[in-house]
Amino acid sequence: MEVNTYSNVVSTTVSSTSVSNNTKADEESSSSSSSTTSSTDLSSMSIDELKELGGKGITETYLMQYMQISFTSTYSNSSAQSGIEGLLNADYSSKAASILSSIDFVAIGYTGTNPLNMSTDELNALLSEDGFFGVTNTANRIANFIISAAGDDLNKLQEGLKGMQQGFAQAEATWGGSLPDISQQTMALALELVTERINELGGNSVDLEA
Repeated sequence: MEVNTYSNVVSTTVSSTSVSNNTKADEESSSSSSSTTSSTDLSSMSIDELKELGGKGITETYLMQYMQISFTSTYSNSSAQSGIEGLLNADYSSKAASILSSIDFVAIGYTGTNPLNMSTDELNALLSEDGFFGVTNTANRIANFIISAAGDDLNKLQEGLKGMQQGFAQAEATWGGSLPDISQQTMALALELVTERINELGGNSVDLEA
């Protein structure tokens, strides 16, 4: 598969998932909450309840939970990266600040100074190739999380890829359109890394053109 920008590779996925208004965004947020609730219910179920759910039901629920975790990781990293880029552009600074104020930076491994309190030079350093939110570091962070957590489980890896796609689409919805180029490049690389791993395991990567 030839990878250029993430938008080109998953144009169909993004266009069908992206949100054009706040009502749709609220619905997706509600859906995310439902998935989280499902995760809590599964972990607190008794042995008898798990038996009633059955092996297939447990597996499906487990995979759905993993996809949700991948979605959240991707959404947070993509939104943080695009938000920082937005702070450097006067036309997007207000929207970027609003997005960044909702990001749990510690959850994605960032423990430095809040970008909202940084100078222009410091923001640029964060987005540089060696910076925490540079293309390579961010793509590796997203992809390695999915790859490491999935191990040799092909089904889990494919669900992680779906979660990654949906997370990026939701980040675009929150942004209100195509994300900055740095985020497009990041997701193209992350997608390439995960699909390569799927192919290594002898599986077929999700047909993004379908």
